[in-house]
Parts: sequence; C-alpha cells; structure tokens
Amino acid sequence: MKNPLTVIVAILVALILLTYMVCFTVRYDQVAVVTTFNQAKEPLRDVETGEIARDAAGNIVDPGSVIYEPGFNLRWPWPISNVQTYSKKIQLIEDVKQEVKTSDGHAVIVQMYLAWEIDDPYAFFRSMNNISKATDQLKALMSSFQGIISNYRFDQLVNLDEGNIQLRKIEEKCADDLRAQLAGIKPSYGIKVDKVGIRRLVLPEDITAKVFERMRTTRERLAQTARAEGTATAETIKKEAESIQQQILAFAKRRASSIRDEGDREAASYYNEFAKDTEFAKFLRRMQALKEMLPNNTQFILSADDVGLNELKDQPILPQKPIASNE
Repeated sequence: MKNPLTVIVAILVALILLTYMVCFTVRYDQVAVVTTFNQAKEPLRDVETGEIARDAAGNIVDPGSVIYEPGFNLRWPWPISNVQTYSKKIQLIEDVKQEVKTSDGHAVIVQMYLAWEIDDPYAFFRSMNNISKATDQLKALMSSFQGIISNYRFDQLVNLDEGNIQLRKIEEKCADDLRAQLAGIKPSYGIKVDKVGIRRLVLPEDITAKVFERMRTTRERLAQTARAEGTATAETIKKEAESIQQQILAFAKRRASSIRDEGDREAASYYNEFAKDTEFAKFLRRMQALKEMLPNNTQFILSADDVGLNELKDQPILPQKPIASNE
C-alpha cells in the first residue's frame, strides 16, 4: 500500500502544474493576446471606421482573443494555447541620428526621438508580434524626416532669436508624416504615434566655426545698434538739458535785471539824501568799508591812521565813571 502522504504531495504537485498550464495573469500595465494553435480571433470592429466596436458605455463589444482588463484568466494548456503579453506603457526610441542638408546648403546632424504605444494589440500581434521588430520598422520609417528637415534654412534651426526657430513646427510635421505612413500600411501595425521630437542638433566642425563667426557678427551688430541708440538718447537728453539751461539763464537774467533796476531806483532816492550832507555820506561809506573788511568778528591789528579808521581816532574819549571805594 502506497504512503498516503506521497499521494497527497503528488496530487498537489499535479494541481500546481495544471494550474500553471491553464491559468495566467495580466498585470494592470499589460494587454494579452491568447492564441489557439497559434491563431487569434480578431475583436469585433465597426464597419464604417474599422475601429474596435464599443457599446454606448464605451465597453468593447467583443474583444476576441485580446485580454484588455487586468486579472486572473484561463486558457488551454500548452501547446494548444499560448499567451503573448504587451506593455501598455509608452515606448521610446532614442538616439536616431540623421545627417541632412538644409535648404541653404548647410550640413547638420539631427538627433531625434519617437514616443509611441500599442494602440491595437491584435493588429500589432499579426504584423509585428514583438517590440524589437516594431522598433526597427519605425526607425526605417523615420528616415523620411530628412526630406522634411531639408526644406528649412539653417537659421530656422539655429538662431539667437527664438522667434525664428522652427523646431516645433518641424516636429509636428514629422509626427504627421509618420502617422500618415502608418495609416497607409495594410494590415495595420496597431501603433499610435504620441510624439516626435528633436533632442539636439550636432554641427560638423567646419559648420561649427561658421556658426560661431555668424553669432559673433550678430552680437557685434546688436552691440553697435545698442551703442547707436544709447548715443542718440544721450544726445537727446543733452539737447533737452541745454534747452532747459538756456531757459533758466534767460529767466535769471530777466530777474536780475529787474532786481538791479529796482535797486537803482531805490539807490537814487538815497543819492538825493547824500547830496544834502556829503560828510555824512562819506562817514557811512567808510563804515561800510570797515564792515566789509572785518566780517565774522575777524580781528586785525592796524594803525589808527589807516584808511577807514580815522573816524575812530577822531572821536572824543568819554569820561570814565569814578569807581567807589570803601576807604
């Protein structure tokens, strides 16, 4: 009689193997195509558009052999049935370098990239079957970008003025061209183009020198323009300042003339008074001279005979008041 434990273990192993053979899991970031004898059933499509048919709620009417929803699923064991899974993530093709000549004859190396995703898993399974093959096919189709880029001038690719750069327009045209190529391929690749972009521009050495020289010339021209504008502005300011200066001087002259005339009129009235007493006028004149000679309490040691001091010399000495004494 066989050991019951051995039988139980054998049954569990057989169940695990059977489960592995007939069950599979689709992750949230995957879709799967289940084949039977290497054949897959196509999802139901809209007759007019050719797109996968959906109901009013947006659900797929008949997915065929395609598993769109994540979860646990059953299949026939291998080799009757097989499962091919594809990622829902956006795929990126980088480092696609193309050497092209611009419309004005300049050589330039353009490094481009392509972002794409699987839009129709069944069509992708029938035409490409794997990501590697799809990448090779897309790179071959991207060679048409050379013709698009060659329609633009060099200064539309590289320019100090961002308004003249047409890189975004070139990217959009390349994406539209690639979509048109994919739409014309039958049967469809089941690929959706998300974005075509230019990562960088690489210039040959001889072109690099010419670009630097052109940039230097452009900067010098901009500097000359700025200097000319600055000179013109300075000249305008100078002329305005000179005009204001002339206006101020003219006003000051008119004001000074008015004050001088007023002073002359006032002085004339004093001249009449001085004419009546010439000695008094001379005395006032000498006092004014002394005031001007000794401003701000300035001290000078002068002789009483000096000009202007004889008035002080000739004055009578006032008697001193006697000082009272206690004796």
